[in-house]
Amino acid sequence: MSHAGLFLVLSGGLFGASDCTDARMRVCEGGRAEHIAIDAGGNAVPLPFSVSLEEFKIDFYDDGTSPRQFTSMLSVDGKPMPTSVNHPCRYKGYGIYQADYDAESGSYSVLKIVRDPWLPVVAFGAFLLLLGALLNLKTVWSNWKVLAVALLVAVVFASVSVARISFGTLPPALRSLWFVPHLMVYMLAYSILALAVVTGVASLFLKRIPEGLADKLLSTASSLLLIGMMCGAVWAQQAWGDYWTWDVKECWAAATWLLTVAGSHVPGKKLKLTFAVIAFLAMQMTWYGVNYLPSASQSLHTYNRAGLK
Repeated sequence: MSHAGLFLVLSGGLFGASDCTDARMRVCEGGRAEHIAIDAGGNAVPLPFSVSLEEFKIDFYDDGTSPRQFTSMLSVDGKPMPTSVNHPCRYKGYGIYQADYDAESGSYSVLKIVRDPWLPVVAFGAFLLLLGALLNLKTVWSNWKVLAVALLVAVVFASVSVARISFGTLPPALRSLWFVPHLMVYMLAYSILALAVVTGVASLFLKRIPEGLADKLLSTASSLLLIGMMCGAVWAQQAWGDYWTWDVKECWAAATWLLTVAGSHVPGKKLKLTFAVIAFLAMQMTWYGVNYLPSASQSLHTYNRAGLK
């Protein structure tokens, strides 16, 4: 299932790229209806409908300064349709996303117009990947007592990380039902990957470590990393219309997962441990190292401009 799912996701993304529409449109409040969007190459993209902006508004938290939501009240072919961050409106097979706005006066809104006819293929592939990861967890852990202990330790570390987040003033991009599952699954995966490395190193010197425990932990971390990545892809599709953008953090997350997959497939305890250690280092890069890269300034995961990116 995992192999079939990965094949469908990659095939849908590769062959569907030329059929996708991904363009932006700026509409002014009280201005004329627009039916032309502009793609990343600067080319005009005619749309089978027209869009006008009736009103753009920002909802703030109780402090009066932290944005809670950005909403464009649109008229699409004369029909009233609101669109906001994480809540796009859909019309004639197109998704209309809130992408940016006039930070000075709020007089215009920037919309992202997306159409991806191959998305059902990718979504079905993602479903198979998730199902394969869950079945892998069931296969790996015939003794659930050991898993319970590992999860308990992982939950403690994950909870400490999540506790540092200020949920009271989350930017609009983070106000999604997928935020907590995405974050918690990744934190569990990172914690279990760390346990896999520690257990693997200890097993080289201590015979009391159960045989194969490090392999099970590594396989578990791999499955959880995949589940976390798929949750993030669904969230990104809902928020920005793209399930994968080759963002610097996405790339390092994928590299970490692929290293754990490789570690689960190679023979020999030392070789598996080598891949686990490299995956752990890649995880550090994913978690905070990417923030120091020049490309981080353009990352979707910086959530600057109040999370509209």
